[in-house]
Amino acid sequence: MIRCTVAVSLLLISSVWLAASGSYVPRPPRKLVKAERSTAEIDPERYGLGRALVLRTGEVRIPNDVNPSLRAGQEARLRTVEAGLSAEVRQKAQLTSLAGRLTPPQLEAVIYYLGVRFPAP
Repeated sequence: MIRCTVAVSLLLISSVWLAASGSYVPRPPRKLVKAERSTAEIDPERYGLGRALVLRTGEVRIPNDVNPSLRAGQEARLRTVEAGLSAEVRQKAQLTSLAGRLTPPQLEAVIYYLGVRFPAP
């Protein structure tokens, strides 16, 4: 009789201990929903050129002299793009220092790169 009582007590204690261990999940975990990716393809040439110019990797030579006729227009466009970036990215990129030093295709590549890399929310 005592053995039976001890056995039942141990069985009850062990079942309570197992239930409290946290290994039981009342419902199966949900599948993660993948974020929808844009169906638009990225142009690797423009993206690479813009990346090289923004990060100043040295792959593309940026002239030291500023073209005064291009400076005002480029500075306005770069400030507009810069306004949509976070403070950290804005500080690292220093886009206004590129104003007047880029050719029109280079400017478009910089804007394209920033638009793809840091999309507006």
